[in-house]
Amino acid sequence: MLRVFNTLGRRIDSFIPNEPHSVRMYVCGPTVYDEVHIGHGRTFVSFDAISRYLRLKGFNVIRVQNITDIDDKIINKAKSVGKSWNEVSEYYTKSYLEMINLLKVKIDIHPKVSSHIKEIIDFVQGLIDRGHAYVANGSVYFDVDTYPKYGELSNIRKEEWDQGEEIVKEKKNPYDFALWKAYKPGEPFWDSPWGKGRPGWHIECSTMSTRYLGTKIDIHGGGIDLVFPHHENERAQTESITNDTWVKYWMHVAFLTIKKEKMSKSKGNIIPLKEAIAKYGPSTLRYWFLSSHYRNPIEYSDDVLEQSAKSLQRLKDAVSILRKIILEGPQHYAKESEIKTQAEIFGAILNFDNAMEDDFNTANALTAIHELASIVFTKLQYSQDVLGAIMALDGFRKFNDVFAVMDEEFSSEMDRISSIINSVIEIRNYLRERQMYELSDKIRESLMKAGIKVLDSKEGSTWRFQ
Repeated sequence: MLRVFNTLGRRIDSFIPNEPHSVRMYVCGPTVYDEVHIGHGRTFVSFDAISRYLRLKGFNVIRVQNITDIDDKIINKAKSVGKSWNEVSEYYTKSYLEMINLLKVKIDIHPKVSSHIKEIIDFVQGLIDRGHAYVANGSVYFDVDTYPKYGELSNIRKEEWDQGEEIVKEKKNPYDFALWKAYKPGEPFWDSPWGKGRPGWHIECSTMSTRYLGTKIDIHGGGIDLVFPHHENERAQTESITNDTWVKYWMHVAFLTIKKEKMSKSKGNIIPLKEAIAKYGPSTLRYWFLSSHYRNPIEYSDDVLEQSAKSLQRLKDAVSILRKIILEGPQHYAKESEIKTQAEIFGAILNFDNAMEDDFNTANALTAIHELASIVFTKLQYSQDVLGAIMALDGFRKFNDVFAVMDEEFSSEMDRISSIINSVIEIRNYLRERQMYELSDKIRESLMKAGIKVLDSKEGSTWRFQ
């Protein structure tokens, strides 16, 4: 049975969604004041793999990931570059969407804060009406003392409830946080019952998540740095409205480090996702992001990324061998050795499933799929075991349904393309047998230009995508 680590309570829980066969998931998206970096990329890809596996298990997943396009950081960036806040947010929103599209991250609903101001105002008014918020000089603050469970999610003591906001005397308590910020000259504003102003950060996610997913969410996720104050505040203000449990499973992705240090602008070690994709390609990045369990820190280095590229290529090579066996291998009664190999194949695929069932342990799932590749290289490629090859290929297909790093090997046109490439290679082999090497070399060069590498061996010729 699928088990999930819940940040609330810090324990492994059996995964039982609020509604059978349906999962409602909300993941905190970026504040679009700069390029998203590889730390963001890891979070987005981790939850993408989680949602893909849930879909593979038969769940209907609705995933919402917001875009925060109104925030202090956006306003400050706009001032520093001499542009309007919406010019800055639109530019970086476009870049962000391009990056997650390249990374094949599937998101069902992508709401922007600027499109939900009315809903935010209504949410804030609801908190005021219920006695959980108060107005002070045109701003509105959440009264933390009215929510007895505050601090349970983050496990942070009251004396450490620093909201990271400017200190203002108008607050009842220093740890109260802003729901609505009164207008300041030069800032964007909207009219509200309390005067001109704009939303606070935390209220935005509470409003948009309940707007699209209702008041019962199965999974709420984000980076580990969001547990406090962001998710703690979201939980407080939302449950103060619903008067019930809001999120069933809180899930958080660990930090990405460089030279054992967390990425931060102060250290000058931020790596934009755009640069990493350009250098390594989206599939290699996805492979690397998922090579570590989402709750474990992952260390960035060129060596690790290069090794990830090689490891991914090894899996692609295994798939190429399987396709060759299936397309060319004759049918025959299974030999005893082949039956044993098929049992090993089944075991490796089962290990993949068991790893994913154990809190979406993609690291162990990768180990299992490389076990499957080893069976291909050491046993299947020297046999004509078509059934074993079909079983193994189905295992790789399941792997790719979650990891999405081998889509070109499993596209709808792949079988037809494979047949065409195999026909071309047969012609090349015919030419080589008759020592017509000039023509056979030209075919090899043409295939190489098309991104297809031909591999010659004593057993025959195979091919792979470069």
